[in-house]
Amino acid sequence: MSCMMLATLGYLSPPQPTFRSHRSPPPLLSGATTSEYDVVVIGAGVGGLSAAAVCAASGLKVCVCESHDAPGGAAHSWTTKGFTFESGPSLYAGLSPDRSPNPLKHVYQIIGEEPEWLTYDRWGTYLPEGDLLHDAVGAADFYEKLKACGGPDAAEQWERLMARVTPLGEAIFQLPSAAVRADLGAAITMGKYAGALAGVVLKGGGDKLNAPFATLLEEERITDPFIRNWLDMICFLLQGATTKDAPTTLMAYMLSDFYRDGVCLDFPVGGTESIIGALVRGVTKHRGCELMLNTHVDELLFGEGGGRCTGVRLKGGRTLRATKAVVSNADLWTTRKLVGEAAAPALAAELDQRIGRLERCESFLHLHVGLEASGLPTSPSETFPAQWAVVSDWEAGVDAPRNMVLVSLPSLLDPSLAPEGHHVIHAYTAGNEPYHIWERFEGVDTNKDAAYLALKEERAAPMWEAIRRRVPRVEEGVVVRQIGTPLTHARFLRRHRGNYGLALAAGGGFEFP
Repeated sequence: MSCMMLATLGYLSPPQPTFRSHRSPPPLLSGATTSEYDVVVIGAGVGGLSAAAVCAASGLKVCVCESHDAPGGAAHSWTTKGFTFESGPSLYAGLSPDRSPNPLKHVYQIIGEEPEWLTYDRWGTYLPEGDLLHDAVGAADFYEKLKACGGPDAAEQWERLMARVTPLGEAIFQLPSAAVRADLGAAITMGKYAGALAGVVLKGGGDKLNAPFATLLEEERITDPFIRNWLDMICFLLQGATTKDAPTTLMAYMLSDFYRDGVCLDFPVGGTESIIGALVRGVTKHRGCELMLNTHVDELLFGEGGGRCTGVRLKGGRTLRATKAVVSNADLWTTRKLVGEAAAPALAAELDQRIGRLERCESFLHLHVGLEASGLPTSPSETFPAQWAVVSDWEAGVDAPRNMVLVSLPSLLDPSLAPEGHHVIHAYTAGNEPYHIWERFEGVDTNKDAAYLALKEERAAPMWEAIRRRVPRVEEGVVVRQIGTPLTHARFLRRHRGNYGLALAAGGGFEFP
């Protein structure tokens, strides 16, 4: 839920049924008009909406500007022929319990809005070692998976690893991420959690907290090939990085949560749209707060000397003034384009410096399929899970393009996402599709260009194959099929080169301001 705040000093600080009630900006009557808010948020992704909803809950007047015709960003939904398709994640955890370390759960509790959750306990895997082997979440079934896929001492190595990370994970659970900040305000927000913070530092080994998780694996002599491959896969799914780059704190949190007794997976009733809808309600239920769709921000406005961001100028000339802050949920590269060098030279230089030293994750491929459900189950089971991952070759690496494919069949969990007698499927490759393969098609008519359409079919082939692992004759029942490419990401999500986000390596010198 990454956002950028351009506030008092002007520098960066850390921080479908159509939504018809959220209007587009009104037409200009005579020249540019000006409106004033406490906070203006650029982008209605999960991060932008979370920031906006929390601000609104604290009594601030907030406006969210979204270029797309639907909120949600990378988690938005759309409907075609009765099928609800989702562009974003399909696997959720830590959202149904009342007490949870999940930061999105904390946002929902702050704003008093939340989806209804379904729970289930299985995430399927098709691995080089075998298919659908002991895939229930939690510790018990994973030990069975280790017996089937790991070496003779895999279980012993896993126990040693968990003995190291579980105390750190439990300490992290006691320290809400919303309390963590990097300015002097931390004395206020983290004061009541001083004991938890001390526990994290002590149990994590101080400066080892942000070390690559691979360092901890070496220290604990975790050498079993299956365990190392499995952890690389989990890391990549979480962050778009393998264990050599993922921070120890992230993996300690995940392993402690995912491999405990009684853990479950969550799914929102109504699909991802419900996750976004709750955040939208958290904004728009407050008087004076609004979400404006089809509203493109052209530039950021600054006070004299570029010392403070004072608002935004929209496409068409309308101005939105912000008396307290402007928050950008756009990516780093897109945000930089909004900052004029003459208007804010110091901020422009700072962003350029960051762009020069930070890497991007690659992009996505998506395959959306609506199909007849004849011969398919109506609920998930051990032999037919609602989601599954396919890894073709461990040696190639989970970050190799199209080597790992994720498949979600959400209508097994919530039948309302597809017409009666049908299912909806989303297959995708996460954060490893190179943009340069598609770059030559920028600016062409992608609905008609024969070379582009042929490349889409070629690159989508592994996703079809991943679906066939459970639906061997999928093509025979297809009613709707849509393929999304990095160009689709760049166009609809306004992501620079269709990127999945920053590729932040643990210990790589990146510091949140």
